[in-house]
Amino acid sequence: MSVVGFDLGNESCIVGVARQRGIDVVLNEESKRETPAIVCFGDKQRFIGTAGAANSTMNPKNSISQIKRLLGRKFADPELQRDLQSFPFRVSEGPDGFPLVHARYLGEEHAFTPTQLLAMVLSNLKAIAEDNLKSAVVDCCIGIPVYFTDLQRRSVLDAATIAGLRPLRLFHETTATALAYGIYKTDLPENDQLNVAFVDVGHASMQVSIVGYKKGQLKMLSHAYDRSLGGRDFDEALFKHFAAKFKEEYKIDVYQNARACIRLRVACEKLKKMLSANPEAPMNIECLMDEKDVRGFIKRDEFEQISAPVLERVKGPLEKALAEAGLTNESVHFVEVVGSGSRVPAIIRIITEFFGKEPRRTMNASECVARGCALQCAILSPTFKVREFQVNEGFPFSIALSWKPDSQNNEPQQTVVFPKGNPIPSVKALTFYRSNTFAVDVLNVETEDSQVTQKISTYTIGPFQSSKGEKAKLKVKVRLNIHGIVSLESATMLEEEEVEVPVSATSEVPKDANKMETDATDVNMQEPKGTTDTAEGATGDGAQDSEEKSAPTDTDAKTFHMVFTPKES
Repeated sequence: MSVVGFDLGNESCIVGVARQRGIDVVLNEESKRETPAIVCFGDKQRFIGTAGAANSTMNPKNSISQIKRLLGRKFADPELQRDLQSFPFRVSEGPDGFPLVHARYLGEEHAFTPTQLLAMVLSNLKAIAEDNLKSAVVDCCIGIPVYFTDLQRRSVLDAATIAGLRPLRLFHETTATALAYGIYKTDLPENDQLNVAFVDVGHASMQVSIVGYKKGQLKMLSHAYDRSLGGRDFDEALFKHFAAKFKEEYKIDVYQNARACIRLRVACEKLKKMLSANPEAPMNIECLMDEKDVRGFIKRDEFEQISAPVLERVKGPLEKALAEAGLTNESVHFVEVVGSGSRVPAIIRIITEFFGKEPRRTMNASECVARGCALQCAILSPTFKVREFQVNEGFPFSIALSWKPDSQNNEPQQTVVFPKGNPIPSVKALTFYRSNTFAVDVLNVETEDSQVTQKISTYTIGPFQSSKGEKAKLKVKVRLNIHGIVSLESATMLEEEEVEVPVSATSEVPKDANKMETDATDVNMQEPKGTTDTAEGATGDGAQDSEEKSAPTDTDAKTFHMVFTPKES
């Protein structure tokens, strides 16, 4: 059985595998540890990964990159619209409101969904792992950003299925980093808690988590993020600066040439890396456009000045994470920085000033997520025996149910089933009293951003009929699975019936005759590591507190069909 962890980056991907001696990062066909997340379509064949990156400069309009930014998002999403302005390829709105990526392949125009494109990337990563392990790869663990919505998580699972993979878990990148950090530490305290802040500045997003460690376990205390703050924003600041400068000095407009834009963006990324280690850096590009060679020069102070709007946003996620964890700066013992974008000196300076301590780099900034995913896969797989280490994960959003009461005049009712920070996985139950078929909406409640609620799906429960003509008593179970995906698992109608049990003087009633199995047993069997709990709700037509206890002697449970109508929002 394979034990593989995939880090799906916005710019590049990394594959980690578990071996008898530990976790290794797999080299691709060019003996590189990072594989570009690019799919390039040509007239005769398709290029993925390193081959796709090599062909992207010559064929920019058919080279698809930053696929994670397109995944599971509506075409009208303001964030997506901002991203589309810098993409050289064409993206249109599909009939379902989601984006379609257009490319010319084998001499014809084709439209691909982001899920299909991600499946191509995963297929390439799977081939890299199989070539290294010399065996088939099926089971894996895939790292995803903590802010991924329910629909984005489902899209990753769909892409993995297309690629022939079976993810044992979609693992949050912040949690993967925390696991890779803590599982090897032998000096964790037994009683006191060691608090570590992880700041991950990637290519397109920033994630902050604060983790509490004790011997043999970790607990995620808080999550915070900025979905559109990463290394590419600094590249974009440099790109706009030099595009304006070259237009003034050389009378060329790179915005009119897709190939020139790509070459300038690549040069700006290299320039940013040079400025991370040097106080100043030059730029030289031959034949950028109209057969003109261009030259530029910039100092680190000027770079930080033009990047000021980006740097001002760094402090926001730090403040949110600290407040949510309920800690002070002094309570955070260590600060770890990871991610490719964390090498910018100005970011390190802001983090140092905020926490009052120098950030550390005890882990590989680019490989820690892949290593953590491989470790999690090894823990879930029976192939390897891993040191006992408990991961107490918390869900980053609040999940609520909404429904309309029997009385049409009343406003829709809503109750939070899984509050923010709820353990993953988890199962909870609600009791409804209804007289006819009704619909329940599953909502993603996000209080940190402007999005207050987002509908995940809609379930239609029914038809059902109470034999006594009264309102039926319905028990509905909601599951938050190991991937962070929410679903209504079952709905059961409970009715009371009087049953006469003859008892003779000479016979004894078996001890278990007055008891019947309830679905509480099923909950524990199906999710041994999860949490079985009851949800708080309103009384009357709505949800009511439900207790997972053995049913009384005069109660019989009857089930009915549940029709699921997915309506993604």
